[in-house]
Amino acid sequence: MLSESRRTNRALLLGWSVFVVILFLMYVMEVFRGFRTPAYMAAFCAATLIPMIVPVAMYIKDPESEKLSFAIVVCFSVMYGFVLFTANTSAVWTYILPMLSLLVLYHTPSLIIFSGIISLILNLLALLTEYAQGELPDFFDRDIRIRFFVLLLCYIVLYLATVLYRETYEKNREYNSEIMKQKEELYAQAQKLEIMNGELGRYSQDLLKKNEELREMAMQTIMTIANTIDAKDEYTRGHSRRVAEYSVAIAAEMGYSGDELRDIRFIGLLHDIGKIGVPDNVLNKPGKLTPEEYQLMKEHTVTGGEILKDITMISDLDVGAKYHHERYDGLGYPENLMGEDIPKTARIIGVADAYDAMTSNRVYRRHLDHERVLEELRNGRGKQFDPEACDVLLKLVTENRMPRPDIEDESIEIKQATKILTRVIDKAEEAAIEDIHFDELTGTLSREHGMRFIQNEIAKYGKGSIFVFDIDNFRRVNEKEGFARGDRYLSVTAQEIKKLAKNITVSRFGPDEFVAYLPDMDEEDEAIKAAESFEACIRSISSKDPVYELLSVSIGITSVATEKDRVMVLYQNAGKALFVAKQYGEGSFFYHRIDVNEDDDVAVANSADLKYLIEYLANRNVNTSLDHVPDIEKLYDTVSVLIKNSLERVYIVLFSLRWTGEEPMDIEERNEIMGLLERSVRLSIRGNDFEMRYSNVQHVALLVGLEEDIIRQIINRIVTDFYRTNTRNGIELHYDVADLRTCLTKT
Repeated sequence: MLSESRRTNRALLLGWSVFVVILFLMYVMEVFRGFRTPAYMAAFCAATLIPMIVPVAMYIKDPESEKLSFAIVVCFSVMYGFVLFTANTSAVWTYILPMLSLLVLYHTPSLIIFSGIISLILNLLALLTEYAQGELPDFFDRDIRIRFFVLLLCYIVLYLATVLYRETYEKNREYNSEIMKQKEELYAQAQKLEIMNGELGRYSQDLLKKNEELREMAMQTIMTIANTIDAKDEYTRGHSRRVAEYSVAIAAEMGYSGDELRDIRFIGLLHDIGKIGVPDNVLNKPGKLTPEEYQLMKEHTVTGGEILKDITMISDLDVGAKYHHERYDGLGYPENLMGEDIPKTARIIGVADAYDAMTSNRVYRRHLDHERVLEELRNGRGKQFDPEACDVLLKLVTENRMPRPDIEDESIEIKQATKILTRVIDKAEEAAIEDIHFDELTGTLSREHGMRFIQNEIAKYGKGSIFVFDIDNFRRVNEKEGFARGDRYLSVTAQEIKKLAKNITVSRFGPDEFVAYLPDMDEEDEAIKAAESFEACIRSISSKDPVYELLSVSIGITSVATEKDRVMVLYQNAGKALFVAKQYGEGSFFYHRIDVNEDDDVAVANSADLKYLIEYLANRNVNTSLDHVPDIEKLYDTVSVLIKNSLERVYIVLFSLRWTGEEPMDIEERNEIMGLLERSVRLSIRGNDFEMRYSNVQHVALLVGLEEDIIRQIINRIVTDFYRTNTRNGIELHYDVADLRTCLTKT
């Protein structure tokens, strides 16, 4: 918005210019009509334009100047005087009125008085000149008086108008002043914002530049790491870079773009970072890997995922490392993911990795020929490989559009950094592997690695035995004899465990506990003989060397039924057996037997005795073979009421005692042990449950309205209580359990 002074100055100059143009046109017409001469027109232009030069120059220099308005009035008066003295027009005195009107419009009383005085003086001088030249017969002629008084009246009226308008003018001026102030403030703020925008622009450019530098550094770092990984295997040089470029080509064909392709390149470069944790002698072994070596090789996926999981700069960076060996059909590792459950990026990396493996030389074979590679890709589609990614790869290969990365085209810095990092990793590698996977004191697998390794072995063999070894009173040994003595106990125990079989996996699960998996020890008798042999060795050591006089080890054993058995479930079962073994005293062992698969639903009876009892309950009207059993009728009536009048689940449990001692058990001893079993059952069941002696060595219980996991807890409590109270060796408690309603329905 323009200031008040500037608006006034501009309006006066424009008004003056318009007035000059009008006069000029009027005089030109008079020249054509013969009333004026060209010389007069030239003089008029000079008298008009020359005075205008000064105020125009002042306006250009400082349009806000308040003095400029007075200069405009003075210069205008020069033109006005020339016209007044030379125009010879009766109305020339009115030429001042347009200028006065502008002064009123912009409310400048001081200028009105100033211009009025000047014009009055000029008009008086003009009258005197006319009178002196004899053009006026009488100085006080009526026309002259009218002319003079009209001019004076105009000045007075115009001045009064400005005075009356003063209050409004002052308010407008204050308002305009405030507006101008706000405008200046806004302008100042705008300038600051412009400066800030400029600084932000420069800062943004700097950030973009630094971001590009960081990306370049990240790429060089990742390239260095990838080259270092590949350098561990002399046959896979450039493997990570090739996989990255193949993956980018596949992803681009599948519709990926921009940052997505950049991330996939990074993920591809680091997909094998977990191989840092694999020993060189395993990576470069020319022959077939042993099961343990193969398991170590497979661990590179989990290790890689752990290394990269906390890096958030690149999304899903750990996905390629952890899951690139998963198969579309679910037979891959480490988590046996299937189909769409495998992250898409990992599926792309996986097929690119397999392609490079087939087209590159390996320590154990030469690369496959082109046709064989295509055949393997087609055969693996939908099985090993994601169908979409595999189709894209086949298309790129058949169209000869696969990238060919130039491995030699790397900066000197990357090559030097690769050499340095390789040397550092080689020196630290063996110690790092030991720290991650093995217990330093005993040379056995660590707990986490041991669990994974044993689980994979179970999946491979699907049979065998799990042993849990616990050093008795280990805490007391440490406190009484010192930790050095305790460490010796751990070492000798681990050594003796490893002697049990050639094919054995041993893991230290706790401070005084070891878990061993023996896949070839599938029979119960074999496991018991192994436990007896181990205990004999420990007793021999403790008796011959005073250092080991306090050494004793308790053992819990369970069997592996199928390749789907979970290691932690087996560990818990063996732990239950260990608990029972400790009830027999230090240096004892116990074999965990259960006639029902604890991973399956308890629906059908497995033992012949329980099946026979259920058949009797279902067909008592025609089958009276068990009528001689005391309380059998009461059992039948209870079952009938429960099945008929209730929808609750009813479980029937048959406990059986087995004598494994060399000497036969007499009647009194048998009855005493049965009394202990009956006591354990009665203490563990509820009031609405039912129990009875079924035979001389068997006891039956009905458990009503409970979920399966609660049933198992009750059974475990009964078994535990029995072994705690029974002090005789050679007694084993077995049980069989079934969902009675389901079994009766089937029967």
